[in-house]
Amino acid sequence: MSTRFSVSTSSLEMPLRQAIRTAAEMKVSSIRCDVRTELKPRELSQTGRREFLYLLKEFDLQLSALNFTVRRPFYEQDDLDARVQAAREALELAGLLKVRHLCLRIGDIPEEDSPNYGILQQAIEDLARHGNHVGVVLTVIPVGRTLDGLKQFLSTIRSGPVAVDFDPSRFLLGGQDPIEALRNLHQYVEQFTARDATRDFAGGGEEVPLGRGEVVWDETIATLSEIGYRGPINVQRTTGSNRLRDLTNAIAYLTRVSGEIW
Repeated sequence: MSTRFSVSTSSLEMPLRQAIRTAAEMKVSSIRCDVRTELKPRELSQTGRREFLYLLKEFDLQLSALNFTVRRPFYEQDDLDARVQAAREALELAGLLKVRHLCLRIGDIPEEDSPNYGILQQAIEDLARHGNHVGVVLTVIPVGRTLDGLKQFLSTIRSGPVAVDFDPSRFLLGGQDPIEALRNLHQYVEQFTARDATRDFAGGGEEVPLGRGEVVWDETIATLSEIGYRGPINVQRTTGSNRLRDLTNAIAYLTRVSGEIW
């Protein structure tokens, strides 16, 4: 397995053009952009899309996926129609940019007998159907607390393809074994985000620089190979005072770990 890396440009906390240049200097093969803050569908014209794709080509980078961040889950009814519509527009933008995956958080999975379960299911059915229409796989970012519930929920979505963007830190902080979760969800894992975290005695925790937390990276990388994952490893950092340094160190650390395995 040849390890390829992607970086979330939003983690770099700089204008997108500068972030693309910085990503090229980091020697990654691709980037992942955020639709909410960096590539807004309603503000990106056909000319803007062409210029963006030309810029990627200029720096020999690909677009591995798009992120779509939401502040509320897809079962909370306040402004739900607006959230679903915004997600549909994000899927359309991904299709226009020839990106296969739109990654988004859908919130925790409610109990099956809860009214929220049906609301969430209907929203995701609608988005998966629209993704199928525009040639994009709806790729959910799990909270990490409800592994069995997540797998059962995904099996009910039949209107279009659905996948998982697997982030081991989310499962760790949710009280799950990331390795077990990765094996359990293997048929859905089409994106992988590398973040690290530590737990505290009160049941909480926090994100930390990769390699300084509790994620067992050599076993994680080996398990990715075991399940046949062929996508890039997307490095992301959502906290910290020097994220560029942390991301650069993360790539170096994972390159070393994967080299020891292969």
